[in-house]
Amino acid sequence: MELEQDSNLTLPLFVFDETLSDRDLEKPDLLLTIVLDDELLTQLCQNPSADSSIAITINSYQLEAVDQTFAEIIDTDHDAQLTLTHGPLLSAVLNTQKETTFVSPQMDMMPTFDLGDEDEE
Repeated sequence: MELEQDSNLTLPLFVFDETLSDRDLEKPDLLLTIVLDDELLTQLCQNPSADSSIAITINSYQLEAVDQTFAEIIDTDHDAQLTLTHGPLLSAVLNTQKETTFVSPQMDMMPTFDLGDEDEE
């Protein structure tokens, strides 16, 4: 996964229930889109030790209902956070006011940076 400042990161979210392990990863319930600002990128560039994780609260994000069953969630209170585990692996969790939880699959995340070296030639 390539991360660039001021670009969007979109993660698929699936309702966290007994059917989660059988779900098709190509058919999420919701999409969570986050703008990668400087502060968030700094937090994402960490790689926690094997026995720990880092929780990052997301204050600004957009939700899109892929499955219209969950469309009403967009207009209700919810909160999201990203979790970094050793690897680094990135995942997201969204909690709603009705106590429904949505999770994203863990994604292998090795940040890459464009240092602009090619522009100097």
